[in-house]
Amino acid sequence: MTSAVVMAGYNNKREVKRYSRIVAEHYGEKFIETGYKPLREFSTVENGQPVSKPLIQYTLEKLFENESIDDIVIVGHQMLLERKLGDFIQQFDKPCTLVNQSSKIPEDVVRRFKLVRRKVKYNSIAGNLIKGYTASSAGKDRQHALFVASDSPLTTNEFVNRFLSVVPQFKGEAAIIVPAILIEEGQDRMGRPPLRLINDSDFKLSDQKDAYGRQGFRISSLIYANPHMFDINTANTAYNLRKCLNPKVQIKLFKITRGLGYSNVYSKYFLRKDLSIKETANIVSEHFNGRLEIIPMTGIKATYDYDGTDQEYRLITRMLKSGNGKEP
Repeated sequence: MTSAVVMAGYNNKREVKRYSRIVAEHYGEKFIETGYKPLREFSTVENGQPVSKPLIQYTLEKLFENESIDDIVIVGHQMLLERKLGDFIQQFDKPCTLVNQSSKIPEDVVRRFKLVRRKVKYNSIAGNLIKGYTASSAGKDRQHALFVASDSPLTTNEFVNRFLSVVPQFKGEAAIIVPAILIEEGQDRMGRPPLRLINDSDFKLSDQKDAYGRQGFRISSLIYANPHMFDINTANTAYNLRKCLNPKVQIKLFKITRGLGYSNVYSKYFLRKDLSIKETANIVSEHFNGRLEIIPMTGIKATYDYDGTDQEYRLITRMLKSGNGKEP
């Protein structure tokens, strides 16, 4: 069985304003999110009737229904989550714990994971991750847990279970296992380009490749990880670089890879265009000081997350209404 840790944190107003400027400058999109994103209402159709519910509820409904999930921990704004979702959560027998993002990291957890406080602030993504993990059954047993983003309402149980069926063959050695979702077109339905890599893994999904033999991939809403097997102090840096929103971030990323001993990553990706999945996994493993495995998969809807733009809101709402999150 598996523990699911749902990441439902929030940024302060200063961070939201900074991110909205980046989105406007580099994507030309309108940032509309001003409140607590996990509780933003999204409309869908159920049994022929229009329904509106909080963003995070789409994810929770699937996790509560999923027989592979043993217990659920939600990390976020505890008061708002209890007020909005308390009655919904109480409908289910499956254990569900709410952890306040604003709570401090317990001293015994700081010692156990050798946390550096300036690198892992209590309300950062790494702080939330470790608080959620230690509150789960997996954390108590020092096992891997499934970390789930709260902002991807189209992720299906079919996709979750396909991923969970693959991870056992890797979790003995791998600290972190991530699905890389195949994007066969030049961009997805939200207009986002994929990361192009040579697929030298054991998972061959398609013969379609570009002129350099590469295929396109994007990250999904899931990560399977055991914080006992990697350095959690590195998590915030990795999270902040994950989307490479602007050239400054890209340059920082390549400086980090050079410092890890991979000085030619920029050339391999942009000039020679021969960076592979295994090489990428090796680089990221060096950063985390723990083995990372990348698993190519299909399931593009698991990549559609709501970051707070008007375009994302409209497109996700349209998909929810037309297919209710089912795989094509």
